[in-house]
Amino acid sequence: MSGELTVEWFGCTTFRIRVAGLTLWFDTFVDRAPGAVPVGLTAEAIDTADFVFVSHAHFDHALGADTVARATGAPVVGNYETVRLLAANAVPEAQRWAVSGGETIDCGRDVRVRVFPSQHSCLFAASELDAGTPCLGDLGISLQERRAKVAEVWPLLSSIVPADYAAEIAQHTSHEDGGQLSYLIEAGGGSIFVSASSGYWSGILRDLRPDVAILAAAGRPNVDGEPSQRSLADFITDQVEVLRPHTVVLCHHDAWMPVLPALDPGPIERAIATRTPAAHLVAMAYGDARPLLRR
Repeated sequence: MSGELTVEWFGCTTFRIRVAGLTLWFDTFVDRAPGAVPVGLTAEAIDTADFVFVSHAHFDHALGADTVARATGAPVVGNYETVRLLAANAVPEAQRWAVSGGETIDCGRDVRVRVFPSQHSCLFAASELDAGTPCLGDLGISLQERRAKVAEVWPLLSSIVPADYAAEIAQHTSHEDGGQLSYLIEAGGGSIFVSASSGYWSGILRDLRPDVAILAAAGRPNVDGEPSQRSLADFITDQVEVLRPHTVVLCHHDAWMPVLPALDPGPIERAIATRTPAAHLVAMAYGDARPLLRR
């Protein structure tokens, strides 16, 4: 295939991948709350996209998707809650592509993106700020209890951002994740797995074998529907052991909200170096284009 594949990170879980003359976006959260570190780009400034893939409907992933869709004409691939939001914000039906996992998007030019069901991190469970510290408990919590605990998060969010930003979030995104999705890009002679929340179904993960794994490092990890009983560093490294990529990129670990500190990736770096030394962990800066697939 002609044309080098490059990956750019724009904070949280937003990536732009360029390959074979195509521009693919994975999440679109670039319009951050006042006080957060800017990523060097706004949704209104994005004027090129061939496809947009949204992991789930929360604001730190889906905000900006409707803006990018209307400006570029690109179809937006996402779960049914994401598509509902697109419809409510004047994105034409032809650009609203609802998926739930199991689909393959033919992007043209020998580029394909496979869709898989995944798991959102456990917002209802206790978490550790130290990626090297195990977090225990919170097993067997019912859906009703989970919903009640997660509902407590949103008033807290509204209290720490300006009212106009909270209103923008309410109009364009959802308190419901809508069903987490992960994506496998097959292009440029290799594959890249994108997981934008700290969770997975183990039966799906074990069969993928991507060349590059982009993995979220935030919150309490979710393994097969229950909170992980290990540290975040162990959770990430467990994925690397199963996926066997040659390159690993972390995301969602930066200071994407004004009151949230960036996660110290040190424990993750040490766990990967010790348990999976064949995998190379790449640290990316905002807007830094990297050719991550080996030739």
